Amino acid sequence: MSVQHDENNHPYIDLGGGFAIRFNRAAFEEDKRSLIADALSDETASALAEFRRIAESKPNLNLVVDQSNWTVMVYLRCYENDAEKAFALLDHGYRLLYREPTYVMPYAKIRHVYEQGFIRYLPECDDDGALIVVVEMGSRWDPSKISMIEFMTAIRISGILTMLHPSAQKNGCRVIFDVEELSMRQISHFSPRVSNVLFDLIENCTPILTKGMHTVNNGIMYNVLFAILKQFMSKGMRQRCYMHGKDWKSLAKHINPRCLPPRYGGTLAAPDCDGKLMADYLENYAGFVDEYNSFGYTGTPDPK
Repeated sequence: MSVQHDENNHPYIDLGGGFAIRFNRAAFEEDKRSLIADALSDETASALAEFRRIAESKPNLNLVVDQSNWTVMVYLRCYENDAEKAFALLDHGYRLLYREPTYVMPYAKIRHVYEQGFIRYLPECDDDGALIVVVEMGSRWDPSKISMIEFMTAIRISGILTMLHPSAQKNGCRVIFDVEELSMRQISHFSPRVSNVLFDLIENCTPILTKGMHTVNNGIMYNVLFAILKQFMSKGMRQRCYMHGKDWKSLAKHINPRCLPPRYGGTLAAPDCDGKLMADYLENYAGFVDEYNSFGYTGTPDPK
């Protein structure tokens, strides 16, 4: 099990047995050079120009709008060159970060969340091509060692990194929340403000469609918490939330068991990825996070 590079010099985690975790994208510096050199279609060039026009009309918005900005290009790709819709979502994210700057951190500040295995990508996409991400927020999480702000920032950065995955751009993702043995020790950190920001980050700050949020190993404590959390979700998000407990047959109705490890009732033969290895792999993409964080509002955004 190690980080390797393919024939295109794209890094990936070789799990052995033919399984790998890969974004199918070069590390930041090489990807940046490739992006600048790419030829744009007439449609994309026109959309990029319209995106730039809208961005330049926004006071206090610091944003480079050209093909070197990977974020802009991904948003346009996900919205099929609809510049207005793409800009509206990107703008929403930067407005949120202006109000909540505490969640703007470089990857280096939160890599320990990945090292401990709290956020991980599974090697197999679902039948429809959706990427599968596991977020573990159960009893293993010690808020005195990893603060709620750090954990939420890691979730935010995972949203940024998921944008790099071509299959996720096209087919979205599914998230498994493992809350095994969640207790008041963790629940007490879900304040109304934190909860509101959390679901805003998940739902409104990435062009990647979250096709389902699947909570597993939930007990009475989490069910009480969820009754509070759902008031911060939109109706659409609530409809995409599923509570499975330990009912793996229920989970299998939404995610093919071939994509799931045995701990979630699946048949995936790939070994669990070591947390440090996952963190080392994602280090290749830290530059994407830094660039995303380098832009945004430098003063009060104008009213929408």
